[in-house]
Amino acid sequence: MTFLFILCYPFLKGGGGGNMSKSMRLRLLLVLLGVFLCGCATIIHGTTQKIHVSSEPSGADVQEDSIKLGQTPVSVTLKRKSDHVLIISKKGYQTEQRVIMHVIHGAVAGNIIVGGLIGWGVDAVSGGQYRLVPEMVHVVLKPLEPGSEEAGSPLLKMTTKQKLEELKKLKDEGLITETEYEAIRKIILKTAVE
Repeated sequence: MTFLFILCYPFLKGGGGGNMSKSMRLRLLLVLLGVFLCGCATIIHGTTQKIHVSSEPSGADVQEDSIKLGQTPVSVTLKRKSDHVLIISKKGYQTEQRVIMHVIHGAVAGNIIVGGLIGWGVDAVSGGQYRLVPEMVHVVLKPLEPGSEEAGSPLLKMTTKQKLEELKKLKDEGLITETEYEAIRKIILKTAVE
């Protein structure tokens, strides 16, 4: 911001701009501000976010789209602009899945005011306007019954009612905001109808 002030000061003062009128200098300053401040969320938050994944017992593999991301406890870096399904598995235990949802970050309105539509557009395309929830995942793995094959993912078998109950639990524990709760709830209900 100091750099921007130093760059624009001569124009505001009346020098360096030749015979520019005061209103023309102000317009130029506003354009420069828009250029330098566009994509604030992308610059401040970045296009990725770290999600901490832990399990009991530890040492479980964490995967997304058949790509191994590490073993618990681990912090995985995920792109902000899409939802993710993490698969947590360990030999002798039932495999678990957790959905990481992208929701609009609360600072988007401020970014539109300060950075204008250009700033918002940059953040929308890059994913900087989103945050991932939940930010931490902890899974208690259940041992397989002796002689049983590993069952499919419990998340895929969840009913709409169970998904909504799990979502409410996240809200009640303070892991997601009321706004995020409502946005995700709408997605669950929409996908249940389709």
